[in-house]
Amino acid sequence: VRVRRVGSNQFAVPQQAYVNPKLVVVEGDATFASYPLALAAVTGGTVTVDNVGSRSMQADARFCKLLERMGCGVRQTETTTTLSGPRIPVVAGADGEVEAVDEVVEEAVEEQEEQEGNARTGGDGETDGGVPNGSDEKLATAGRAHHNGQLVAVPEAVDMGGMADLFMTLAAVAAFARGTTVITNIGNQRYKDCNRLEVMVSQLRGLGVACEELKDGVRIQGNPKLRNRAVRETTFVDPHEDSRVAMSFAVLGSAAPGVAIESKRCVDAFYPSFWKDLELRLNGKVGPVLDPVSTHIPQSEATIWLVGMRGVGKSTLGRQVAKTLGRAFIDLDQIFEIRHGVKIRAFVQRHSFRAFRARELEIFLEVIKTHARGFVVACGAGLVETSMAMEAFKRLPVVVQVNRHIDDVAAYLSKDSTRPALLKDGKYAWDCHAIWRARKELYRAASSYEFTIVRGDTAWPAILDDLTRFLQTITMSPVGRASSSEQDVADEAVAKLVGGTFFLSLTFPHMSEAVPIMQDLVAGNSAIELRVDLWRSWEPEFIKEQIATFRRHCCLPIVYTVRTEGQCGKFPDDEKALFRLYELGIRLGCEYVDMEHHWSRAARNKLMRHRRHSKIIASAHFKGSNGGTEMDLENTFRLCAHGGRADVVKVVTTAFCLEDAIRLVHVAKNVVLPGNPPKIILAMGAVGQISRVFNEFLTPVTHALMPGIAAPGQLSIAEIMTSRRMLSIRAPLKRQMYVIGQEMKMSLAPLLFNTAFKYLHLDHEAKISDTKDASLDSIVKLFKSPTFGGATISTPFKSEVIPLLSRMSSSAKAIGAVNAVAVLEDGSLYGHNTDWSAFYKKLQAERLTAHDRNAVVVGSCGTARAACYALLSFGYQHENIIVFDPTNPKKAAKVAKHFKCQSS
Repeated sequence: VRVRRVGSNQFAVPQQAYVNPKLVVVEGDATFASYPLALAAVTGGTVTVDNVGSRSMQADARFCKLLERMGCGVRQTETTTTLSGPRIPVVAGADGEVEAVDEVVEEAVEEQEEQEGNARTGGDGETDGGVPNGSDEKLATAGRAHHNGQLVAVPEAVDMGGMADLFMTLAAVAAFARGTTVITNIGNQRYKDCNRLEVMVSQLRGLGVACEELKDGVRIQGNPKLRNRAVRETTFVDPHEDSRVAMSFAVLGSAAPGVAIESKRCVDAFYPSFWKDLELRLNGKVGPVLDPVSTHIPQSEATIWLVGMRGVGKSTLGRQVAKTLGRAFIDLDQIFEIRHGVKIRAFVQRHSFRAFRARELEIFLEVIKTHARGFVVACGAGLVETSMAMEAFKRLPVVVQVNRHIDDVAAYLSKDSTRPALLKDGKYAWDCHAIWRARKELYRAASSYEFTIVRGDTAWPAILDDLTRFLQTITMSPVGRASSSEQDVADEAVAKLVGGTFFLSLTFPHMSEAVPIMQDLVAGNSAIELRVDLWRSWEPEFIKEQIATFRRHCCLPIVYTVRTEGQCGKFPDDEKALFRLYELGIRLGCEYVDMEHHWSRAARNKLMRHRRHSKIIASAHFKGSNGGTEMDLENTFRLCAHGGRADVVKVVTTAFCLEDAIRLVHVAKNVVLPGNPPKIILAMGAVGQISRVFNEFLTPVTHALMPGIAAPGQLSIAEIMTSRRMLSIRAPLKRQMYVIGQEMKMSLAPLLFNTAFKYLHLDHEAKISDTKDASLDSIVKLFKSPTFGGATISTPFKSEVIPLLSRMSSSAKAIGAVNAVAVLEDGSLYGHNTDWSAFYKKLQAERLTAHDRNAVVVGSCGTARAACYALLSFGYQHENIIVFDPTNPKKAAKVAKHFKCQSS
């Protein structure tokens, strides 16, 4: 078909019969061909791309010419392109001797010019700029050697207007090139799958590459040392669902260590076999991200490793806390001395510190393999100075730095005569402060958590209790944690007698101001919010001491919050600084971390990956806005849910009228979120207070003793409960609680219950049941009463009431007795036993060990059953427990038989 051009923008195609050609050659996609070419450029390899050669009509086929100018060797035929990336600056000649780089370049270039002359004069060489086969290796070597074995930046600005989609691939190569690469005429790339200029610049900066966004391009300062960058943790690249961004960073990650790419499936629509080709055909290393905090061992079972300076209490505290947690304790220094038959100081004097470090490392690596579960291990203070040990620490799930102020450490060490650095005159030979400065960052990098001892604190029993609770929290151990010792009751839908949960927002600038009134402040709350942005200082050391001070005086879970100025707080709108403080909150073992959702996805995803035990509250605050329409609010809830990864979703708006608050309540009630996380909803301002009345889960509250409120419209628990009762909203029905048993007239239980109800602003009432007839009939009548809210059960009914119950907790079933009855939401009765956990906690408090110990249980009633169950749960062997009741030996034998124990 002969086509004529008519004017500048028209073509004339004649009407005729068309004949299918015998052969149609369809070129390969030059855009996708750029990725293997760039891969060879940054890795120093060689690749040949078929079906894209010198006769290609695609503008993107010229990409190889740019790489050639950056130091790569390029050879093209009409249909293929072969590229070799720069390697080492010297190569071996044909005779085996080393040739100078410049000579290799000169020889290859001269041969290329000669062959091009033959092509022009009808010689045997390839035409159209091709390079003869005889000079393949020479020319490739020349390209690699031309710039002394390195990629170099193109000296002038590169206009990529004709192949703008490839600027990202070039940027990935330019990151390794010596010099500055300027790419221009690509402004249209801001309007593609994402703002590619902004994304490339931000993600390259995250890898340590200096770059900036220009009006219509980017400027990249290459760094050849990127290949050997120090990797403390994997850098996650967010391609913003753009396939070209993902594939470009795949090129970069093939040569730079520690790069992980999110949303790998974003390439599926354009190049679905990309990752497979990268791995199998291009020898790239592709695999799942192995996060340093990931492990096959659950955090609750993993061994706890203690690191820190000499004198912080790792061994003393570790040995005691191991007993409390029911774990065995290992001191690596003690193992060293036992194996070598000599004190560490003597070993160092006889050999050297280097020899000591080598032996210490061997023991450490051995213990990692043999004691990965269920232990508490105190590590040597200087172990972190060994690089192999540091790499091992990063793979362990629970490493805790015990941090004591260096002045306190120095004062202690000045009296310690057992350590290698102590000389004969009784003075510590080394500068403790200098050692601390040298090791401070090493301890931080080696550990995943940090336990802080407040400066000057020498109350070691209290410090031990603090550390015990801290470790129970981070290992998610149910034993001993506030409000969670009865783990087998947690999932039961017990009737809502309290009317929701609350957390108090502390607004004191210094924790010392809250300590004297702490017990009054926290009453009725399920957690305490620490508003770090309102504190006197945001320095990490100050934050550590404030949290340690709080934990000494309150055992409630912490909601760690740093609210920025743009989200109604005081902290600057600085993403990097903010997320460093978020990470500090996780490191300090806070149970909840409130994360603002509007920051970059990369930062949020990283925090959620590294949350460890902490629960993330993803929050959105609309300062001066009602949050928009119902559809807008639904979208906000879904964004905060993070696809089901957020543990709690919190949406805070500003109410200008009652309808604003009601709309928020309505949306929160009806929106369905992935993972079904609990929601916290608040509408700030006086007219928005109704939203706080409707909110059920962790409603933020204030207190009359506080210096101020944390947000406009905040209410106290008393005000919320009063409003609920007045409006019949979420208010629990008034219930009657009973203390059931014989000879209970002198019991203090009703006084305790009623005091608690008053403290919690509840209308319930507790009283003693009249069971003069000592039969179950009166108990049955109580259970069927419409106002019955629950009961405590005493002797002799702990086993007798079991037939009246619909369900029981696992502990109550195992014990065969209940001492508490609750009403479920469906009206059925649920039995539980709390006696055993009281016994268990007493055993913990006494720091007893169950190993080879005997225990005698005196009695045979339900309480005796609970004692047996507690002893077995604590680790006592069946044969070491004796049940003794001289008044009823048959019943004692029955209890002993139930638990497979002995009777006497």
